[in-house]
Amino acid sequence: MFNLLKIENFKLRRFIPFYVSLAFFVALEIYGMIDGGLSQNYFNYFHNMHDGFAEGVQDCSLSFLYGMLIAWFVGIDFSQRTVHRALVTGNKRLNVVISKLIASTIITTVFHICLIISDLITFGRAYGFSLEGFCSRDLLWFGVILLQFIAYNSFFVLVTFVCGNVYSATIISVIVASVGGNILRNFLGGNFIYEHSFFCFAKSSQNSDLIPCALCAIMFIVIFVTATVAVFKKKDVN
Repeated sequence: MFNLLKIENFKLRRFIPFYVSLAFFVALEIYGMIDGGLSQNYFNYFHNMHDGFAEGVQDCSLSFLYGMLIAWFVGIDFSQRTVHRALVTGNKRLNVVISKLIASTIITTVFHICLIISDLITFGRAYGFSLEGFCSRDLLWFGVILLQFIAYNSFFVLVTFVCGNVYSATIISVIVASVGGNILRNFLGGNFIYEHSFFCFAKSSQNSDLIPCALCAIMFIVIFVTATVAVFKKKDVN
């Protein structure tokens, strides 16, 4: 497993789409801050910098990008025969899947942290940089979000292994991620099942949100990882 993680780390440090996407995202956020920041309507609903954290930590607007990057990062292993080399060197299929899940989770987590920082700065400039409202439960909230990210990523790792190539996996993942994380939230707001799924991150730090979100995430992680390994075992990897 350690050697597999070293390989994934090597790939990750040279994964150009990650750096290009991150640079583009950061540039857009900086432009947004310079261009004017929050609209006047925001001041009717928010009060301090902590509200920026609350907005950022549950924000799933980058779902389409996450799905694309996961499929691209994992899918290139099929075209470059990295998966084949991992198997012929004696690595277990479960370890291969888990190593890719860990690496892809690093990618999405970095983006999400940048999104949170951007919202903190934006709200801090508007309402003042203060720790008012922050508490230890925010760490628990963020932890549950990370758990949901693992479930989210495990789903797209499964999609990529089913497709077996980077092109179809990327196209399908972008479509599914856009519908699941971006479009459906406009129609299923308030729906208990959707709002506690991995496509919609925990809405608050209350137990009524965190507990079902965490349980659903753990359940789906087990299901998707098991399914991916099962697909992997049946797939002819050349």
